[in-house]
This record gives sequence, structure tokens and C-alpha cells, in this order.
Amino acid sequence: MQRLVKKQISCIVAMVMVLLLAMSVIVPDKTYAATTHSLKITNGGKTAHTFEIYQVFKGDLSGKVLTNIKWGSGIKDSSKASLGSASAKAKTLTNVTKAEEFANDLQSHLGTPAKTQQVAAGGSETVTGLEPGYYLVKDTASSQSNKENGAYTSYILKIVSDTETNAKLDVPTVVKKVQENSDRVWQDAADYNIGDTIPYKLTGTLPTNYDKYTKYAYKFHDEMSAGLTLDPASIKVKIDGTEIASSKYTVTQDAGSNSFTVAFADLKALDTPTTANSSIVVEYNCKLNDNAVIGSAGNPNTVYLEYSNNPNRGGEGEFGKTPKDKNIVFSYKVIVNKKDENNDPLVGAEFTLYKKTVTGKEAITRFTINNTMEANKTTFTYKGLDAGKYVLEETKTPTGYNSIEPVEFTIHAEYDKTSDDPKLTKLESLGTLTFTADKTAGTLSTDVVNNKGFTLPETGGMGRYLIYVLGAVLVIGSLGYMKRRKEATIK
Repeated sequence: MQRLVKKQISCIVAMVMVLLLAMSVIVPDKTYAATTHSLKITNGGKTAHTFEIYQVFKGDLSGKVLTNIKWGSGIKDSSKASLGSASAKAKTLTNVTKAEEFANDLQSHLGTPAKTQQVAAGGSETVTGLEPGYYLVKDTASSQSNKENGAYTSYILKIVSDTETNAKLDVPTVVKKVQENSDRVWQDAADYNIGDTIPYKLTGTLPTNYDKYTKYAYKFHDEMSAGLTLDPASIKVKIDGTEIASSKYTVTQDAGSNSFTVAFADLKALDTPTTANSSIVVEYNCKLNDNAVIGSAGNPNTVYLEYSNNPNRGGEGEFGKTPKDKNIVFSYKVIVNKKDENNDPLVGAEFTLYKKTVTGKEAITRFTINNTMEANKTTFTYKGLDAGKYVLEETKTPTGYNSIEPVEFTIHAEYDKTSDDPKLTKLESLGTLTFTADKTAGTLSTDVVNNKGFTLPETGGMGRYLIYVLGAVLVIGSLGYMKRRKEATIK
């Protein structure tokens, strides 16, 4: 009996121990419970960003209040002593300006980030598992240097308690326009004659966070095709409509290319004030030269901006660049084939091509074919023509052929006036003369026909002599009649 009682007591003790062990697992111990938070980051920029999240301060978090503040895991252990009391430092952060200064001062003291998160352009990501504290969010070093549309976000300081933040960044833009000579409208494409002067305009903007920079470098990179020749003396720069002295910026033409730059070392150092709403305009002229490409390939011209992109470094040392903006100038070619009534090539003709203007017509002498080297020419090519009205005059007619009347025709072209990549969409000729158009080659071809003159009929050798005799008789008779009449008048 005693043995049975002991056995029952042992079983009861074992059951109690199991129950106590189970309770220790089920009941949470508040002393060791881990409370973490999340941070949602929204990237409003035009490029992907890799953000590093550093815990600057740690402590006890109640709502938005952090107490018992100590240096966080994101600060190097070797820096904590020199930085002094974390609690005392936190008390000095009384406004945004002081917080920004604090973030800049911390850069050399940062250790290992608590988390790293990539966020796509225009996207959002949520970082989880963050312990309570005060965090610094920044771009990975050098991640936005020389990147198209690249810009660093201003340093973000945030108390983490399931919160969110927007990356504070923006980039400038640039637009390039060419002026059409027929209506003086600024657009993305135009057409011109070889030798014409072509006006261009570059318009740059500034980022919305321009006030966060202490210095701001700004450089236009203009890249012209071989068919365009810059007139350096024509370059003018205006800020918000005020012309800027040439001593305030630098113009550099790149050796061995058709490129040039217009650079400001620091826009903020100018006498002319600039704000985030300012526009910087560069105007200049080019000539369409003999290297001009005829047809749909055209003569492109691009521009991009290089700009300061790191407000955290005061705007120095790192730069981004905008996408290139492109426009294009087209030019065309007229081909005249001289033929006889049998559609055979006919030599001996000379032509002058005129472009009609408001005041009349203007000879395009560079297209005149009238020298001895071209004496046997039957095809006449007029390269580098603008759209518009023209007159083709035959200035020398092949011997034995009738001259033709001046031929009037119009080169009509259509192209994209507003486009990131303008295209020639239509090329044709209007008028009585029929042309064959090749849009890709930019050519309009036609045949100009001369007909032979008429020959008067003859009746043979004897008939010719009789005509001569009759002619002589008539002349002698006329003289005799005039003499007798004169004598009668004297009497």
C-alpha cells in the first residue's frame, strides 16, 4: 500500500512539472519580447535608388517619443566617445536646419546600416524588422554619379514606429528647339537651304530642391552633326529673360568634333538671382554647310545637361545628367533630266534655279550649271534645298531646239514638329511639272523635254534662183518708182 502511494505521488509530481514547463512556453515574458517596426520608403525620382537605413539613436519608444536615448547600431563604436552623450546630442536637434547639419556631420561616423533597400523609380518598398529608434536614410555612396536623371535624396532622419517617408529629390530638365524659317516657330524639326543660318534655342530648368544646394554647377552639352557649323559669336545666355555677360560662363568647343559646351561653375554665385522656378536659355546660330545630309536621315542636333546632384555635399563633387533632347534639320534635292521628244538625253542646255521670295525671286547661284566642264551634261542636280516655291529657267537652249518657258514648282515637305525623334513623313512636288519623289533619299526627279524647231520647205535649186531674181526685180522697180516720184515733186 505504501508503495502504491509513493508511485501515485511520483506521477502527480511529474504531471505538475510538465504543466509548469508548458506554461513557461505559452505565457510571454515581457522582459524579453522583441518589438520591431517598419518603414515604407517611396522613391519619387526617375532612377532606381538603393537606400541605407542607419540606426542613429536607440531607446524606449512610446508613440513618437524616444526616451533613454543611446547611440544606435549605425554609429561606429570608435566614434561614440568623441560624439559625446547621445541624449545631450538629441536635445540639440530642435529644428530642421539643425537636424540637416547633424546628418551631414554624422557621415564620417556611420558604421553598418541596419537595413539596405532598393526602390524602383516611382515605386515604394517597406523595410521591416527595425528596432525602435531614430534612423538616418541615405543613398548608397556614388550610386547616382554620372547617371542619367540621377540625383541623391537629401538625408532623411526619422523616428521609426511603423511610419513612411518620401525620398526628397528632383532633377533639372533641358529642351532644344530649332526655328522654322517660314513661320519663325520654335519646334523639333525644320528644313533649310544649304548656306542658310539656322537659329537654335536651349531651355534648362532647375530642381525643386534647388534651395538645398549651397553651390550648383550647370553645363549644357550640345552635339551637332557634320552638316552644321556653329557661329560662336552668336551665343547668348539669358536667365529669366535677363542676358548674362559672357564673362559669367565658359564656352568650349570640343577639338575634332562639332560639339560645344556652355558651363556655369556655380549658378548661385551669379549676380542674377536664381530659384527653383528659374529658366536658363542659350540661343545660338548655325549654318547648314556642304556636308549636309539630304533626305530623311537629316542633320540631327542634340543637347543634354550636366548638373550638381548631391545636396548633402553642398552641390560639389558629384554630377548627374539629363537624357538627350534631339531635333533635326532636313534638306532636299531636285534632279532635272534634259531630254528630247524621243526621250533621249539632250546636251547643250543650261539652267538657273530661282527660289521665289515675298519680294520676287532670288537666284540660287550655287546651283547654276553654266560652265564648260558641264557642257555635255544632261542631268542637273540641285542639292540642299528648303521647302518652298521655285522657278527653273533654261538660260541656254540646245541648238536646233525650241526654248521652254520657265517652270514653277513647289517643294512640299511634312515632318514631326513635336517629337523626341522627329521624322520626315512626306515629300512631294506641287505644280504643272511632274516629279518623282523619294522621301528617304530626299530627292524630287523630273524630265524636261525640248522639241526641235520647224524647217521651212524648199522646191529645189531652180526655184531658189527664181526667187532671187524676182526679189531683185522688185527691189529695182521700187527704187525706180521712188526716183520718178521725187522728180515729179520737184517740178
